[in-house]
Amino acid sequence: MSTTSALMTFGSAQVRCVEEVRIANHIESFTSNRDLLEANRYWLYPHFLDDHGGFDLVFQSWIVEIGGRVILIDPCNGNDRPHSVPYFNMLDVPYIERMQASGYLPQDIDYVICTHLHHDHCGWNTRLRDGKWVPTFPNARYIVRRLEYDNFLAADAGLPADDLNKGVFARSVEPVMAAGLMDLVSADHALFSGVTIEGAPGHTFGHQMVHFHSAGQHAYFTGDCFHHPIQLADPTVLFAGADDTAALIATRRRLVELSCEQDAYLIAAHVPAPYAVRASLAGEIVHFTAGAQTL
Repeated sequence: MSTTSALMTFGSAQVRCVEEVRIANHIESFTSNRDLLEANRYWLYPHFLDDHGGFDLVFQSWIVEIGGRVILIDPCNGNDRPHSVPYFNMLDVPYIERMQASGYLPQDIDYVICTHLHHDHCGWNTRLRDGKWVPTFPNARYIVRRLEYDNFLAADAGLPADDLNKGVFARSVEPVMAAGLMDLVSADHALFSGVTIEGAPGHTFGHQMVHFHSAGQHAYFTGDCFHHPIQLADPTVLFAGADDTAALIATRRRLVELSCEQDAYLIAAHVPAPYAVRASLAGEIVHFTAGAQTL
């Protein structure tokens, strides 16, 4: 167990964050609806929306320790990879050192869960050693939804050179499968007591999320179901691409319902501190709060 203080706790689950990179963004990348923004400023400000409409889009992984096991969720972009976007091209980031600072070594990780197989969610599955891509977490089982794997396998050869995910399968997925470390699971998969993998389609057809439940508390690590919390207040606000927009909107509405029903925290891949969002009902009105329980 890490001796470093947890960032968040849910029951017996202790959560830490490993940041890779961050990009300054503006809310107009999502919406210019002033009425929507003002109606939600009470909980978006100052963490998810500053005085000038800015916020940081953060690329980060989550480490959750629960039941004596250590789970890493969404291992970011990874170093040493060519990329069509200059910001991500040939990254040289002390990600492993930051993981160590949080109290964990790569060999301490028991499970790596990729919510989906976009470049920024599976990159550190592997790292470059002597010209070969090898698994970064040698003792882990890598958990990927079978539908996601099959779809990316089928699409890989046809990706154009400037596609954001060109080469990702060969660098970050195939070496793990070849090493016998990858488990392909169904949409609803019980990993072990207190941890379930659940389908969350839309952003990709095979997108999944991770549900932690411990001592009556619930948290969902939602990957790219939403990139900014305003998309929970208005699930129709779009950003980046989606394999199935209607399914993505439905997934966001479901997340809000789950949060209201279970008093659950929703933790997305790219949302800055304080990271978590929670929804609750006052009559028929949904209210949101930012942040989660800490030590």
